[in-house]
Amino acid sequence: MQLYHHPYSLDSQKVRIALEEKGIDYTSYHVNPLTGKNMNVAFFRMNPSAKLPVFQNGAHVIFRAIDIIQYIDRLAVHLSGEITPVNTEVHKWMQKVDSWNPKMFTLTHTPVKYRAFVSKFKRRVLIARMAEAPDLASMYHVKLREAYETEDRLKDPDIMKQSEEDLSKLLDDVEAQLNKTKYLAGPGYSSTTRW
Repeated sequence: MQLYHHPYSLDSQKVRIALEEKGIDYTSYHVNPLTGKNMNVAFFRMNPSAKLPVFQNGAHVIFRAIDIIQYIDRLAVHLSGEITPVNTEVHKWMQKVDSWNPKMFTLTHTPVKYRAFVSKFKRRVLIARMAEAPDLASMYHVKLREAYETEDRLKDPDIMKQSEEDLSKLLDDVEAQLNKTKYLAGPGYSSTTRW
C-alpha cells in the first residue's frame, strides 16, 4: 500500500493519523505541490485531479481523504476480523469537516507576492507538462483553467468572506459539541468505532 501525500496537507495528515491508529503498514511518498510534483506525468496519470492525498492498494486508487479513511477503516476490520459497532456520529463529523474547503481561506491568508509567485509557477509547470505528455494535454488544460479561475475567485471579497463565515460556523459547531462531550463523536475516543 502506498500513500502519496505532503506533510503540510491537512487531508494528508488526517489519512496518516488513520493509518497509524489502525496500525496499517504503508509506503510513504512525499509529493510537494509547491514544487509541482503533483503535476508530474506519472502522478497525473494516476490522479488527474492532482490533489493530495492519494492512497493506492494494488490497482485500487482512492483520491478523497474521507474515502481513504473509510477504506482504511474497512481494511482494518478485515485484517483484524473484529466487528466494531457503527458510530454514525464519527461519520457525521467527518462529513461536516470535509464539507469546508480550506483552499480559499488558506490562499486569502497567504501574502499576495507569495501566492502570485506560486500561481505563476504552477501555470508554467502545467504548460510544460502539456508539451511533455500531449496525450494528457486536455486534462492539464483543465487544471490550467482551474488555476486562472482560482485567481479570479480570490479577487471576489464575497468569496473570501463566505469562506471565513463557513469556518467560523464549523468552529462554533465544534465548540458547542465539545461543551457537551469530551470528544466530537461522543464521550470516548472514537478510533475503535467505525461508521
